[in-house]
Amino acid sequence: MKPTLWALIGALAMPLGASAFDMRLNGFMSIAGGMTLGDDQTLVIDPVNLAAYDNDLNFATDSLVAIQAIAEVNDRMTATAQMVGRGGEDFNTQFEWAYLTYEATDSLDLKGGRLRMPLFYYSNFLELGYGYQWVRPPVETYNIFVTTLEGISADYNFYIGDFSAKASAYAGSTQGTDPESGSEVDFNTLAGGSLDLAINNLSFRGSYNTADNATLTRGASPAFDFPITFISGAAMYDNGTLFTIAEYTSTLNDTNLINNRYNSYVSLGYRVGSLTPHATFARYEEETNSIDPGYNQNPREYQSATLGMRWDFDIAAALKVEYTRREDTNPDSLRAVGDADLLSFAIDVVF
Repeated sequence: MKPTLWALIGALAMPLGASAFDMRLNGFMSIAGGMTLGDDQTLVIDPVNLAAYDNDLNFATDSLVAIQAIAEVNDRMTATAQMVGRGGEDFNTQFEWAYLTYEATDSLDLKGGRLRMPLFYYSNFLELGYGYQWVRPPVETYNIFVTTLEGISADYNFYIGDFSAKASAYAGSTQGTDPESGSEVDFNTLAGGSLDLAINNLSFRGSYNTADNATLTRGASPAFDFPITFISGAAMYDNGTLFTIAEYTSTLNDTNLINNRYNSYVSLGYRVGSLTPHATFARYEEETNSIDPGYNQNPREYQSATLGMRWDFDIAAALKVEYTRREDTNPDSLRAVGDADLLSFAIDVVF
């Protein structure tokens, strides 16, 4: 772990003076490992830095540690900061969240700063492995290389009949490097929103996100602007024992340099005391935008099946073991990722 993280923990943990605002610290950690079962197999699980498993046992790829500090500025305002160090990035720490929240009304919260974009069902606790059944969410769907932005957002809680609802909207900007193509992408004006609905054992979620003037730079080629849209939808049933979730996403643009992407998964689990066996099927598909064969980007298609077991062996601690079989479904001449068998495990804790 880098010294900067320990310095932050030490600074935040120092006693506060009588005139200082209240602060609380939370944290979570995943100690994970895994390996593929074939000599020439590789399976990328992190789209940001291409962290992957191969046939050598690896304890860094999925491991991470995070510290979150929440301070009460006054009766209506709080400050939140979260630092994350990922094993796939040599535990270099960065601020994943850094924002102010203002409680405008009992139902409306306003935020500003570095925020998590509400792209997916699990966006708000994407790194919190303790919060879901897998070692990691399905990489076929959770593969966006930017998930945060600098901007503003609003969350509004209300009811639609018997449904509890939450509507979120945001606007801002961000940038990142597409690790697969090496392209630098600036999302100059990002905007979007999500709607969550819940009733009894059912919950639904949808989001729409767009960047009308994203700028892409690839190598020495001139930069060009293009619009891009991200759409997602999810449904979940959970009666406390049996649960299932399905999620679908699409990433659409009008440049022939980037393929459209369509991703989905469905997962089923059953809680038996402290044990949770589960199964997941996921699929990734691309579609080229160009009718000119010279610009064909060799769209990729692959799918995976995962069988796993979660064991909540103590308070706020869970052990997970998974077997994943990925199949490259492209024709032989276009196979891009190849088949792979992955055995992985993790201990997730919150503190």
